[in-house]
Parts: sequence; structure tokens; C-alpha cells
Amino acid sequence: MKRTKTIDLTKPSKLRIDEETSAFHPSWGNTILMTAYDDERTFVLTRDGRNLLLKRPLREVLSRFALDNDVPWYERQAIYDLTGARKGRGYIAGHHRLVPTHGTTNANVVYYMAHWLDEEGIAVHDGKLIVSFHGRKRIFRVWIDTSLKTFNRLLKAANEVAEYQLDEMVWMMHNYGIKESDKKESVRYYHTVGDQCRCTHHELRCACMDTVVRHVLMDYLNEEDCEEAIARIKRDIKK
Repeated sequence: MKRTKTIDLTKPSKLRIDEETSAFHPSWGNTILMTAYDDERTFVLTRDGRNLLLKRPLREVLSRFALDNDVPWYERQAIYDLTGARKGRGYIAGHHRLVPTHGTTNANVVYYMAHWLDEEGIAVHDGKLIVSFHGRKRIFRVWIDTSLKTFNRLLKAANEVAEYQLDEMVWMMHNYGIKESDKKESVRYYHTVGDQCRCTHHELRCACMDTVVRHVLMDYLNEEDCEEAIARIKRDIKK
């Protein structure tokens, strides 16, 4: 049985810091969570249980994380727009999910790896959330200053983004002749779920195109001309 370690993120100044460094680079596999320690440094809990301070502000750590792990801004924006989630957008790559606990401008926001989350280990105590994560050798019980309602809403949105991405991957594998499993070779699969994944693929492609083109054209065209240009591009793509 794994040992348990408790970390109270509601009192960051009282956290024991193991090392202050510029050398650590958060990834899907080596990190449990990260949050702003102050304006210039980021606190990171690693999967092996180290409490690190990175000598970079949280916004820079997240920007580098997105670059290193191929999570482009336009894809994040496009897919989250499809889900209807306007606040608290995470960094999602299928089963890998770095999810915020608040809106991203909230000073108390914590970004956590949902794929290490123990969903059976979530509780509320004295108005604060206690969330459990699977480390390499320990279970980490983390106190977070957020509500269960907000936590669940943002996690649900992240899971919906992941579903879009995974459906697209299924279609791409089928379209490129890569067999995912014998179970999914049936005619029924490719005429039902397969068609759904194909629709998701085209929906995502159009949404990403829309996001990038709109971002560029808004610097050169008024809103009406921008919408007309985007509509023309969409018509041309469908030909």
C-alpha cells in the first residue's frame, strides 16, 4: 500500500521547499500539479514527491509546457469553444489533461494533472477541497481553495475536450489504415461510431481554421468583412 503525503496549497508560504531551480521542465509524466508561488516563481509538486520552486512565473511555465508538449493555443481555443466552456481552459492532449481549479486569471488557480487524479479521493472539509493524486510511490492528498462545483465543472469541460481529440484520433487511424482493435473492425462500428468520429474530425479542422484565420484577419479587416471572408473559406473547404 502506498504511503500518503498531505500538502496544503491554501497556505503556500508554509510549504516545505526541497529545491529552487530553473532546470526542471514539467511534463505529463513527471508532474502532479503547479501553481503560482509568487509573481516570479512557480510551485511544482512532482510525481516523486518533491516540492520544487521554478524560477519562472506561472504564465511562462505554462507557455513553455504547451510548446514542449505540442498543445497549440489555437487548438485549445477552438475545441474549448466547441464545448461552450469560456473560463478555466486547460492544456489537453487526449488522456493527458492539465486542468485548472479556477478561472485562469484567479490568483489561487492550481493546474493539476487529471490523469493522476484519484476520483474516489475527493472530499470537502471546512469549505476547502481535498483532492488525492497517484504519485510514483505515494498518494498525495492536496488541500485546494476552490469549490467542488467549480472543480467538477472545469474537469468536465476538460474531459469533453479530450473526447473531441480522441474521436478525431480514431477517425485518423481508420482513415490511414491503422487497426485500433479487432472489436472495432465491424461494419457496424465504422457506420456508426466511425461516422461520428469522421464528423468530429471535420468539425475540429474547421474550428481550428476559423480560430487562426479570425485571429489574423481581425488585424486587417472590420468585423463584417472578417466574417464574410471566413464564410467564403468554409464554403471553399467543403467543395
